[in-house]
Amino acid sequence: MTPKPRTLFVIHRFDTKSLADSAGVLEVMKPMLASGLIGEHRLVTLGRDTDDYRALITRRIEEISHASAGAPCVIYGAGAHTRQFMAELGRLPIVALADRDESLQGGERMGLPVISPRDIPKHARHVVISSRAYEEGIESDLRALHGDRITLHTLYGRNPDGELRGLWEQEILESVRSFQPDLLVHTPVHPHENLAPEVFDTARTLCPSMKIVTLWWDYDEAAAHGSYLDYERASLGWADLVIENSNGTRLARMKAHEPPYQHHRHTERVIFHPTVFDPALFHPEPDATPRYDIALFGSSVGRRRDWIDRLAARYGERFHHLGGVYEQDRAPLPVADYAAALRRTKICVNTQTYPFRTQCKGKVREALGCGVLLLEEDNPETRLILAPGEGVEYFRGEDELFALIDHYLADDGARRATVARGQELWRARMNARGWTERVLASLWPAQGATHVSP
Repeated sequence: MTPKPRTLFVIHRFDTKSLADSAGVLEVMKPMLASGLIGEHRLVTLGRDTDDYRALITRRIEEISHASAGAPCVIYGAGAHTRQFMAELGRLPIVALADRDESLQGGERMGLPVISPRDIPKHARHVVISSRAYEEGIESDLRALHGDRITLHTLYGRNPDGELRGLWEQEILESVRSFQPDLLVHTPVHPHENLAPEVFDTARTLCPSMKIVTLWWDYDEAAAHGSYLDYERASLGWADLVIENSNGTRLARMKAHEPPYQHHRHTERVIFHPTVFDPALFHPEPDATPRYDIALFGSSVGRRRDWIDRLAARYGERFHHLGGVYEQDRAPLPVADYAAALRRTKICVNTQTYPFRTQCKGKVREALGCGVLLLEEDNPETRLILAPGEGVEYFRGEDELFALIDHYLADDGARRATVARGQELWRARMNARGWTERVLASLWPAQGATHVSP
């Protein structure tokens, strides 16, 4: 075993991102390489472009239209995916959107009423599931809820990549066979589209001493089958180490095998270890002239839309909504431009999105990495890594958020002092080397000191 492990990165990119902009590269591979603790490395990438999936959805809409004979339909999902593909979905006679987010029910999204999933049969028999990440879980839940009273139509299925999946798997196994890595680092995508456990089992037979690390980007405790919970159970079977990237409080319940985690095995392999971002892009620029007083970055999904509207109404041109991959008439920012905009922001506001998931989001680590004052919607996950005043302040409602913004806009010295406290802690706790050291020490505890030596 060498002090710096030979590492094979297997990066499964999300469809909206180029490889350079993908989370697996920005939050895992680049920081690990920047740490100086990784030896020779190779990269295998998996994934297709948005246009590929747009063509797939277009074909599915044609099939659904034929199967339903032009009958009215309900689209399940009032969020980002539906907005992204509304041009294709809109070819169907949609009468309503269904969503489990109760705060949306009774309102409108994209010019359509939002209803409870329980009320679907009152509006239409045919239901199109507009979700890539949660498709299987939604299908299972709706079948249990309504049985044969509705007809369900999916857009993706278990393997929308078809024969490409087999080619990707062959490339991974051939890379393991020829490279003989000490470490395989896998970054996943949507649960039901991920590699099968058999791929990793076969990889072990080709390189028995190899360690395998994977991540959980997101989670969903509500869908009992066919979604994140199934994938978590599977990955705990083949991974030596699992990094829980966004929610630490659920790990105590998971390790106690409380519902819905009573069937999770090998939970000792999971650590709460939020990723850090590529330090070549996400770094402070303290002498630069700020460009934005207040900014909220990211797509206007879920409840974030309401926060964007409130901030725009209160602060007008001083507030900016930037970035995002599902925004109408606006292309997503390349990551270099996004990081540059974040470095030039005085106050970054970050909120949660969906009521069924509380996270320490990537925006937290991006803002703190760039030395920006973060105003964070209060949640226990972010508090696990940062206390109030450590580059971040927490708010629980509109009045608290506006009071914080007004205070820090009026007192730039206080803003700079809070940022400085955060940066001192950030450099000590969340640097690329320290992040990588913990991963390697978790994999080789008896040799931890060997692996983290310069």
